Amino acid sequence: MSQARNDAEDLDAEELDEEFAEDEPQDAAEEKATKADRRSRRDRKDDKRPSRGKKPAAKKSTGPAAKKPAAKKRKRTSPALFYRQIVAEMRKVVWPTRAELSTYTAVVIVFVVCIIGIVAAMDYGISKAVQAVFG
Repeated sequence: MSQARNDAEDLDAEELDEEFAEDEPQDAAEEKATKADRRSRRDRKDDKRPSRGKKPAAKKSTGPAAKKPAAKKRKRTSPALFYRQIVAEMRKVVWPTRAELSTYTAVVIVFVVCIIGIVAAMDYGISKAVQAVFG
C-alpha cells in the first residue's frame, strides 16, 4: 500500500515539475515581456475591493427647468449621544499611575529648566556681543 502511495506521489511531483518547467520563460526577452504584462499593485487591490455599484451617468438637462439634486442632510448628534461618546472614549484612555505621573512631571520640569538656561546664556552672550560691537 505504501509503495503505491509513493509511486503516486512521485508521478504527481513529476507532473508538477513539468508544468512549472513549461511556465518558466526561456530567455530574457520572454522574462521582460512577462514582467511588463503584470498588473500594477493598484489594479490588483481594486480587484480585491468590493465594487461600490457605480451608477451610470444620468442625462443632464439644461435650462432654467433643470433642478439640482437634493443634498443629503446629515443627521445631527444629540447632546446625550455626544456625552456618551465622550465617556466611552475617556474609558479607553490609559491613565498613568501616580509614580509614572511624578516621573513625567520631574522630566518636564528638568527639561524646561535646561531650555531656560540655554536661552538665558544665548541672550546674555548676544547682548554682550552687541554691546562690544556697537559700544
